[in-house]
Amino acid sequence: MSGPRTQEFARAWRVVLASAFGAGTGAVPLAFYSFGALIGPLTRAFGWSRSEVTAAPLFLTIGGLIAGVFAGAMADRFGARRVVMWSQAALVLAFAAFAALPRSLPLFYLGYTLVAILGAGTMTMTWSRAITGWFVAARGLALGLSLVGTGLIGAALPAYVNWLVAHHGWQGAYLGLAALPLVLGMPLTFLFFREPEEAGRADLAIAEDHAGSFTFGEAIKTACFWQMTLSFSVVAVAIASIIVHCVPLLTDRGIDAATAAGIAGLIGLAVTGGRLVSGFLLDRVRGPLVAFGMFGLPALACLLLAVAGTNLLLCGIAVVLVGLAGGAEHDIAAYFCARYFGRRHYGKIYGLLYTLYGIGSGVGPLIAGKVVEATGDYRTALHGGSALFAVAAGLILTLKPPPPHPAAS
Repeated sequence: MSGPRTQEFARAWRVVLASAFGAGTGAVPLAFYSFGALIGPLTRAFGWSRSEVTAAPLFLTIGGLIAGVFAGAMADRFGARRVVMWSQAALVLAFAAFAALPRSLPLFYLGYTLVAILGAGTMTMTWSRAITGWFVAARGLALGLSLVGTGLIGAALPAYVNWLVAHHGWQGAYLGLAALPLVLGMPLTFLFFREPEEAGRADLAIAEDHAGSFTFGEAIKTACFWQMTLSFSVVAVAIASIIVHCVPLLTDRGIDAATAAGIAGLIGLAVTGGRLVSGFLLDRVRGPLVAFGMFGLPALACLLLAVAGTNLLLCGIAVVLVGLAGGAEHDIAAYFCARYFGRRHYGKIYGLLYTLYGIGSGVGPLIAGKVVEATGDYRTALHGGSALFAVAAGLILTLKPPPPHPAAS
């Protein structure tokens, strides 16, 4: 990394740092990476079935659909920092409220809906909106680094939640989740997170702000936008299913809970690697080729996981490959959105893209749970996941950018 890339990191590394911890303690990673370790305790505490509990991510997605585009639009209008700060504070309260949850499935689902609505400002579009303003030459790597906290914190969450449940019950686990944005996210956001305009550096606003940026209406009329949405949605179904079900998938085979949580934690580490690898490559290789590789390998990983049994090495390799795709997905989506549609209306456009493909994250675990209940094990669900990854890789490989915007010509 030299020249313009070095200069960009020298002036904005604090923004990257704040984004990494803020994104890692945001609504979606905290809810998803912790959920697998909570399935067992919640089913035992309330007598709910596994499919009833694993429907919660769907309601998280519904909340994202309600608030995601709105949060992106507010970031475009008022600046990402204001939106993030309010949302982080609300997210702390939303997770803490779970500690008082009664035996009520509707209230359980409502809680996850509110986590997404109140925490919408901590989703990817706010952090990446700031990063795409500070970085051009090193945008791919900067986006990867800015979201690396989701992987690092996600790696620790299964074991963290498992320990909290063992010592303080599932109520203590939710209070422990509430503490993370309060302690790790909010201080760094307050100190370091700024967009160029908010830092008095409007001169850094990239040319896409003035020519070539698509409006929200123009972007959603392009075939490119909807092909991206479909590809990322299919990937999200497969990734979320494995993340949420990883612990019960392994314990059903006879692997003890602590070991299963440790293997599940590898997903978070792999997410970190996926963000860095994809970010580095996006600055140097054609984007669809990078995405094809990152989405194609997990198709093989699902087949490996289906036959791995209790072999810890094979299980670990498989979940790492899936985690690489999980890390690359948001990085690639954020990069493609800025690359193809510009930054002036980035928050709103990416907010829609993010919430639409987030539907896959919501329905995937529920579908997998239904398949497991119908078949008695995870093998059929894993074969289905392999097919989904293959379809997504094919869709992204054939992606073509939209025609040049008239204002850029």
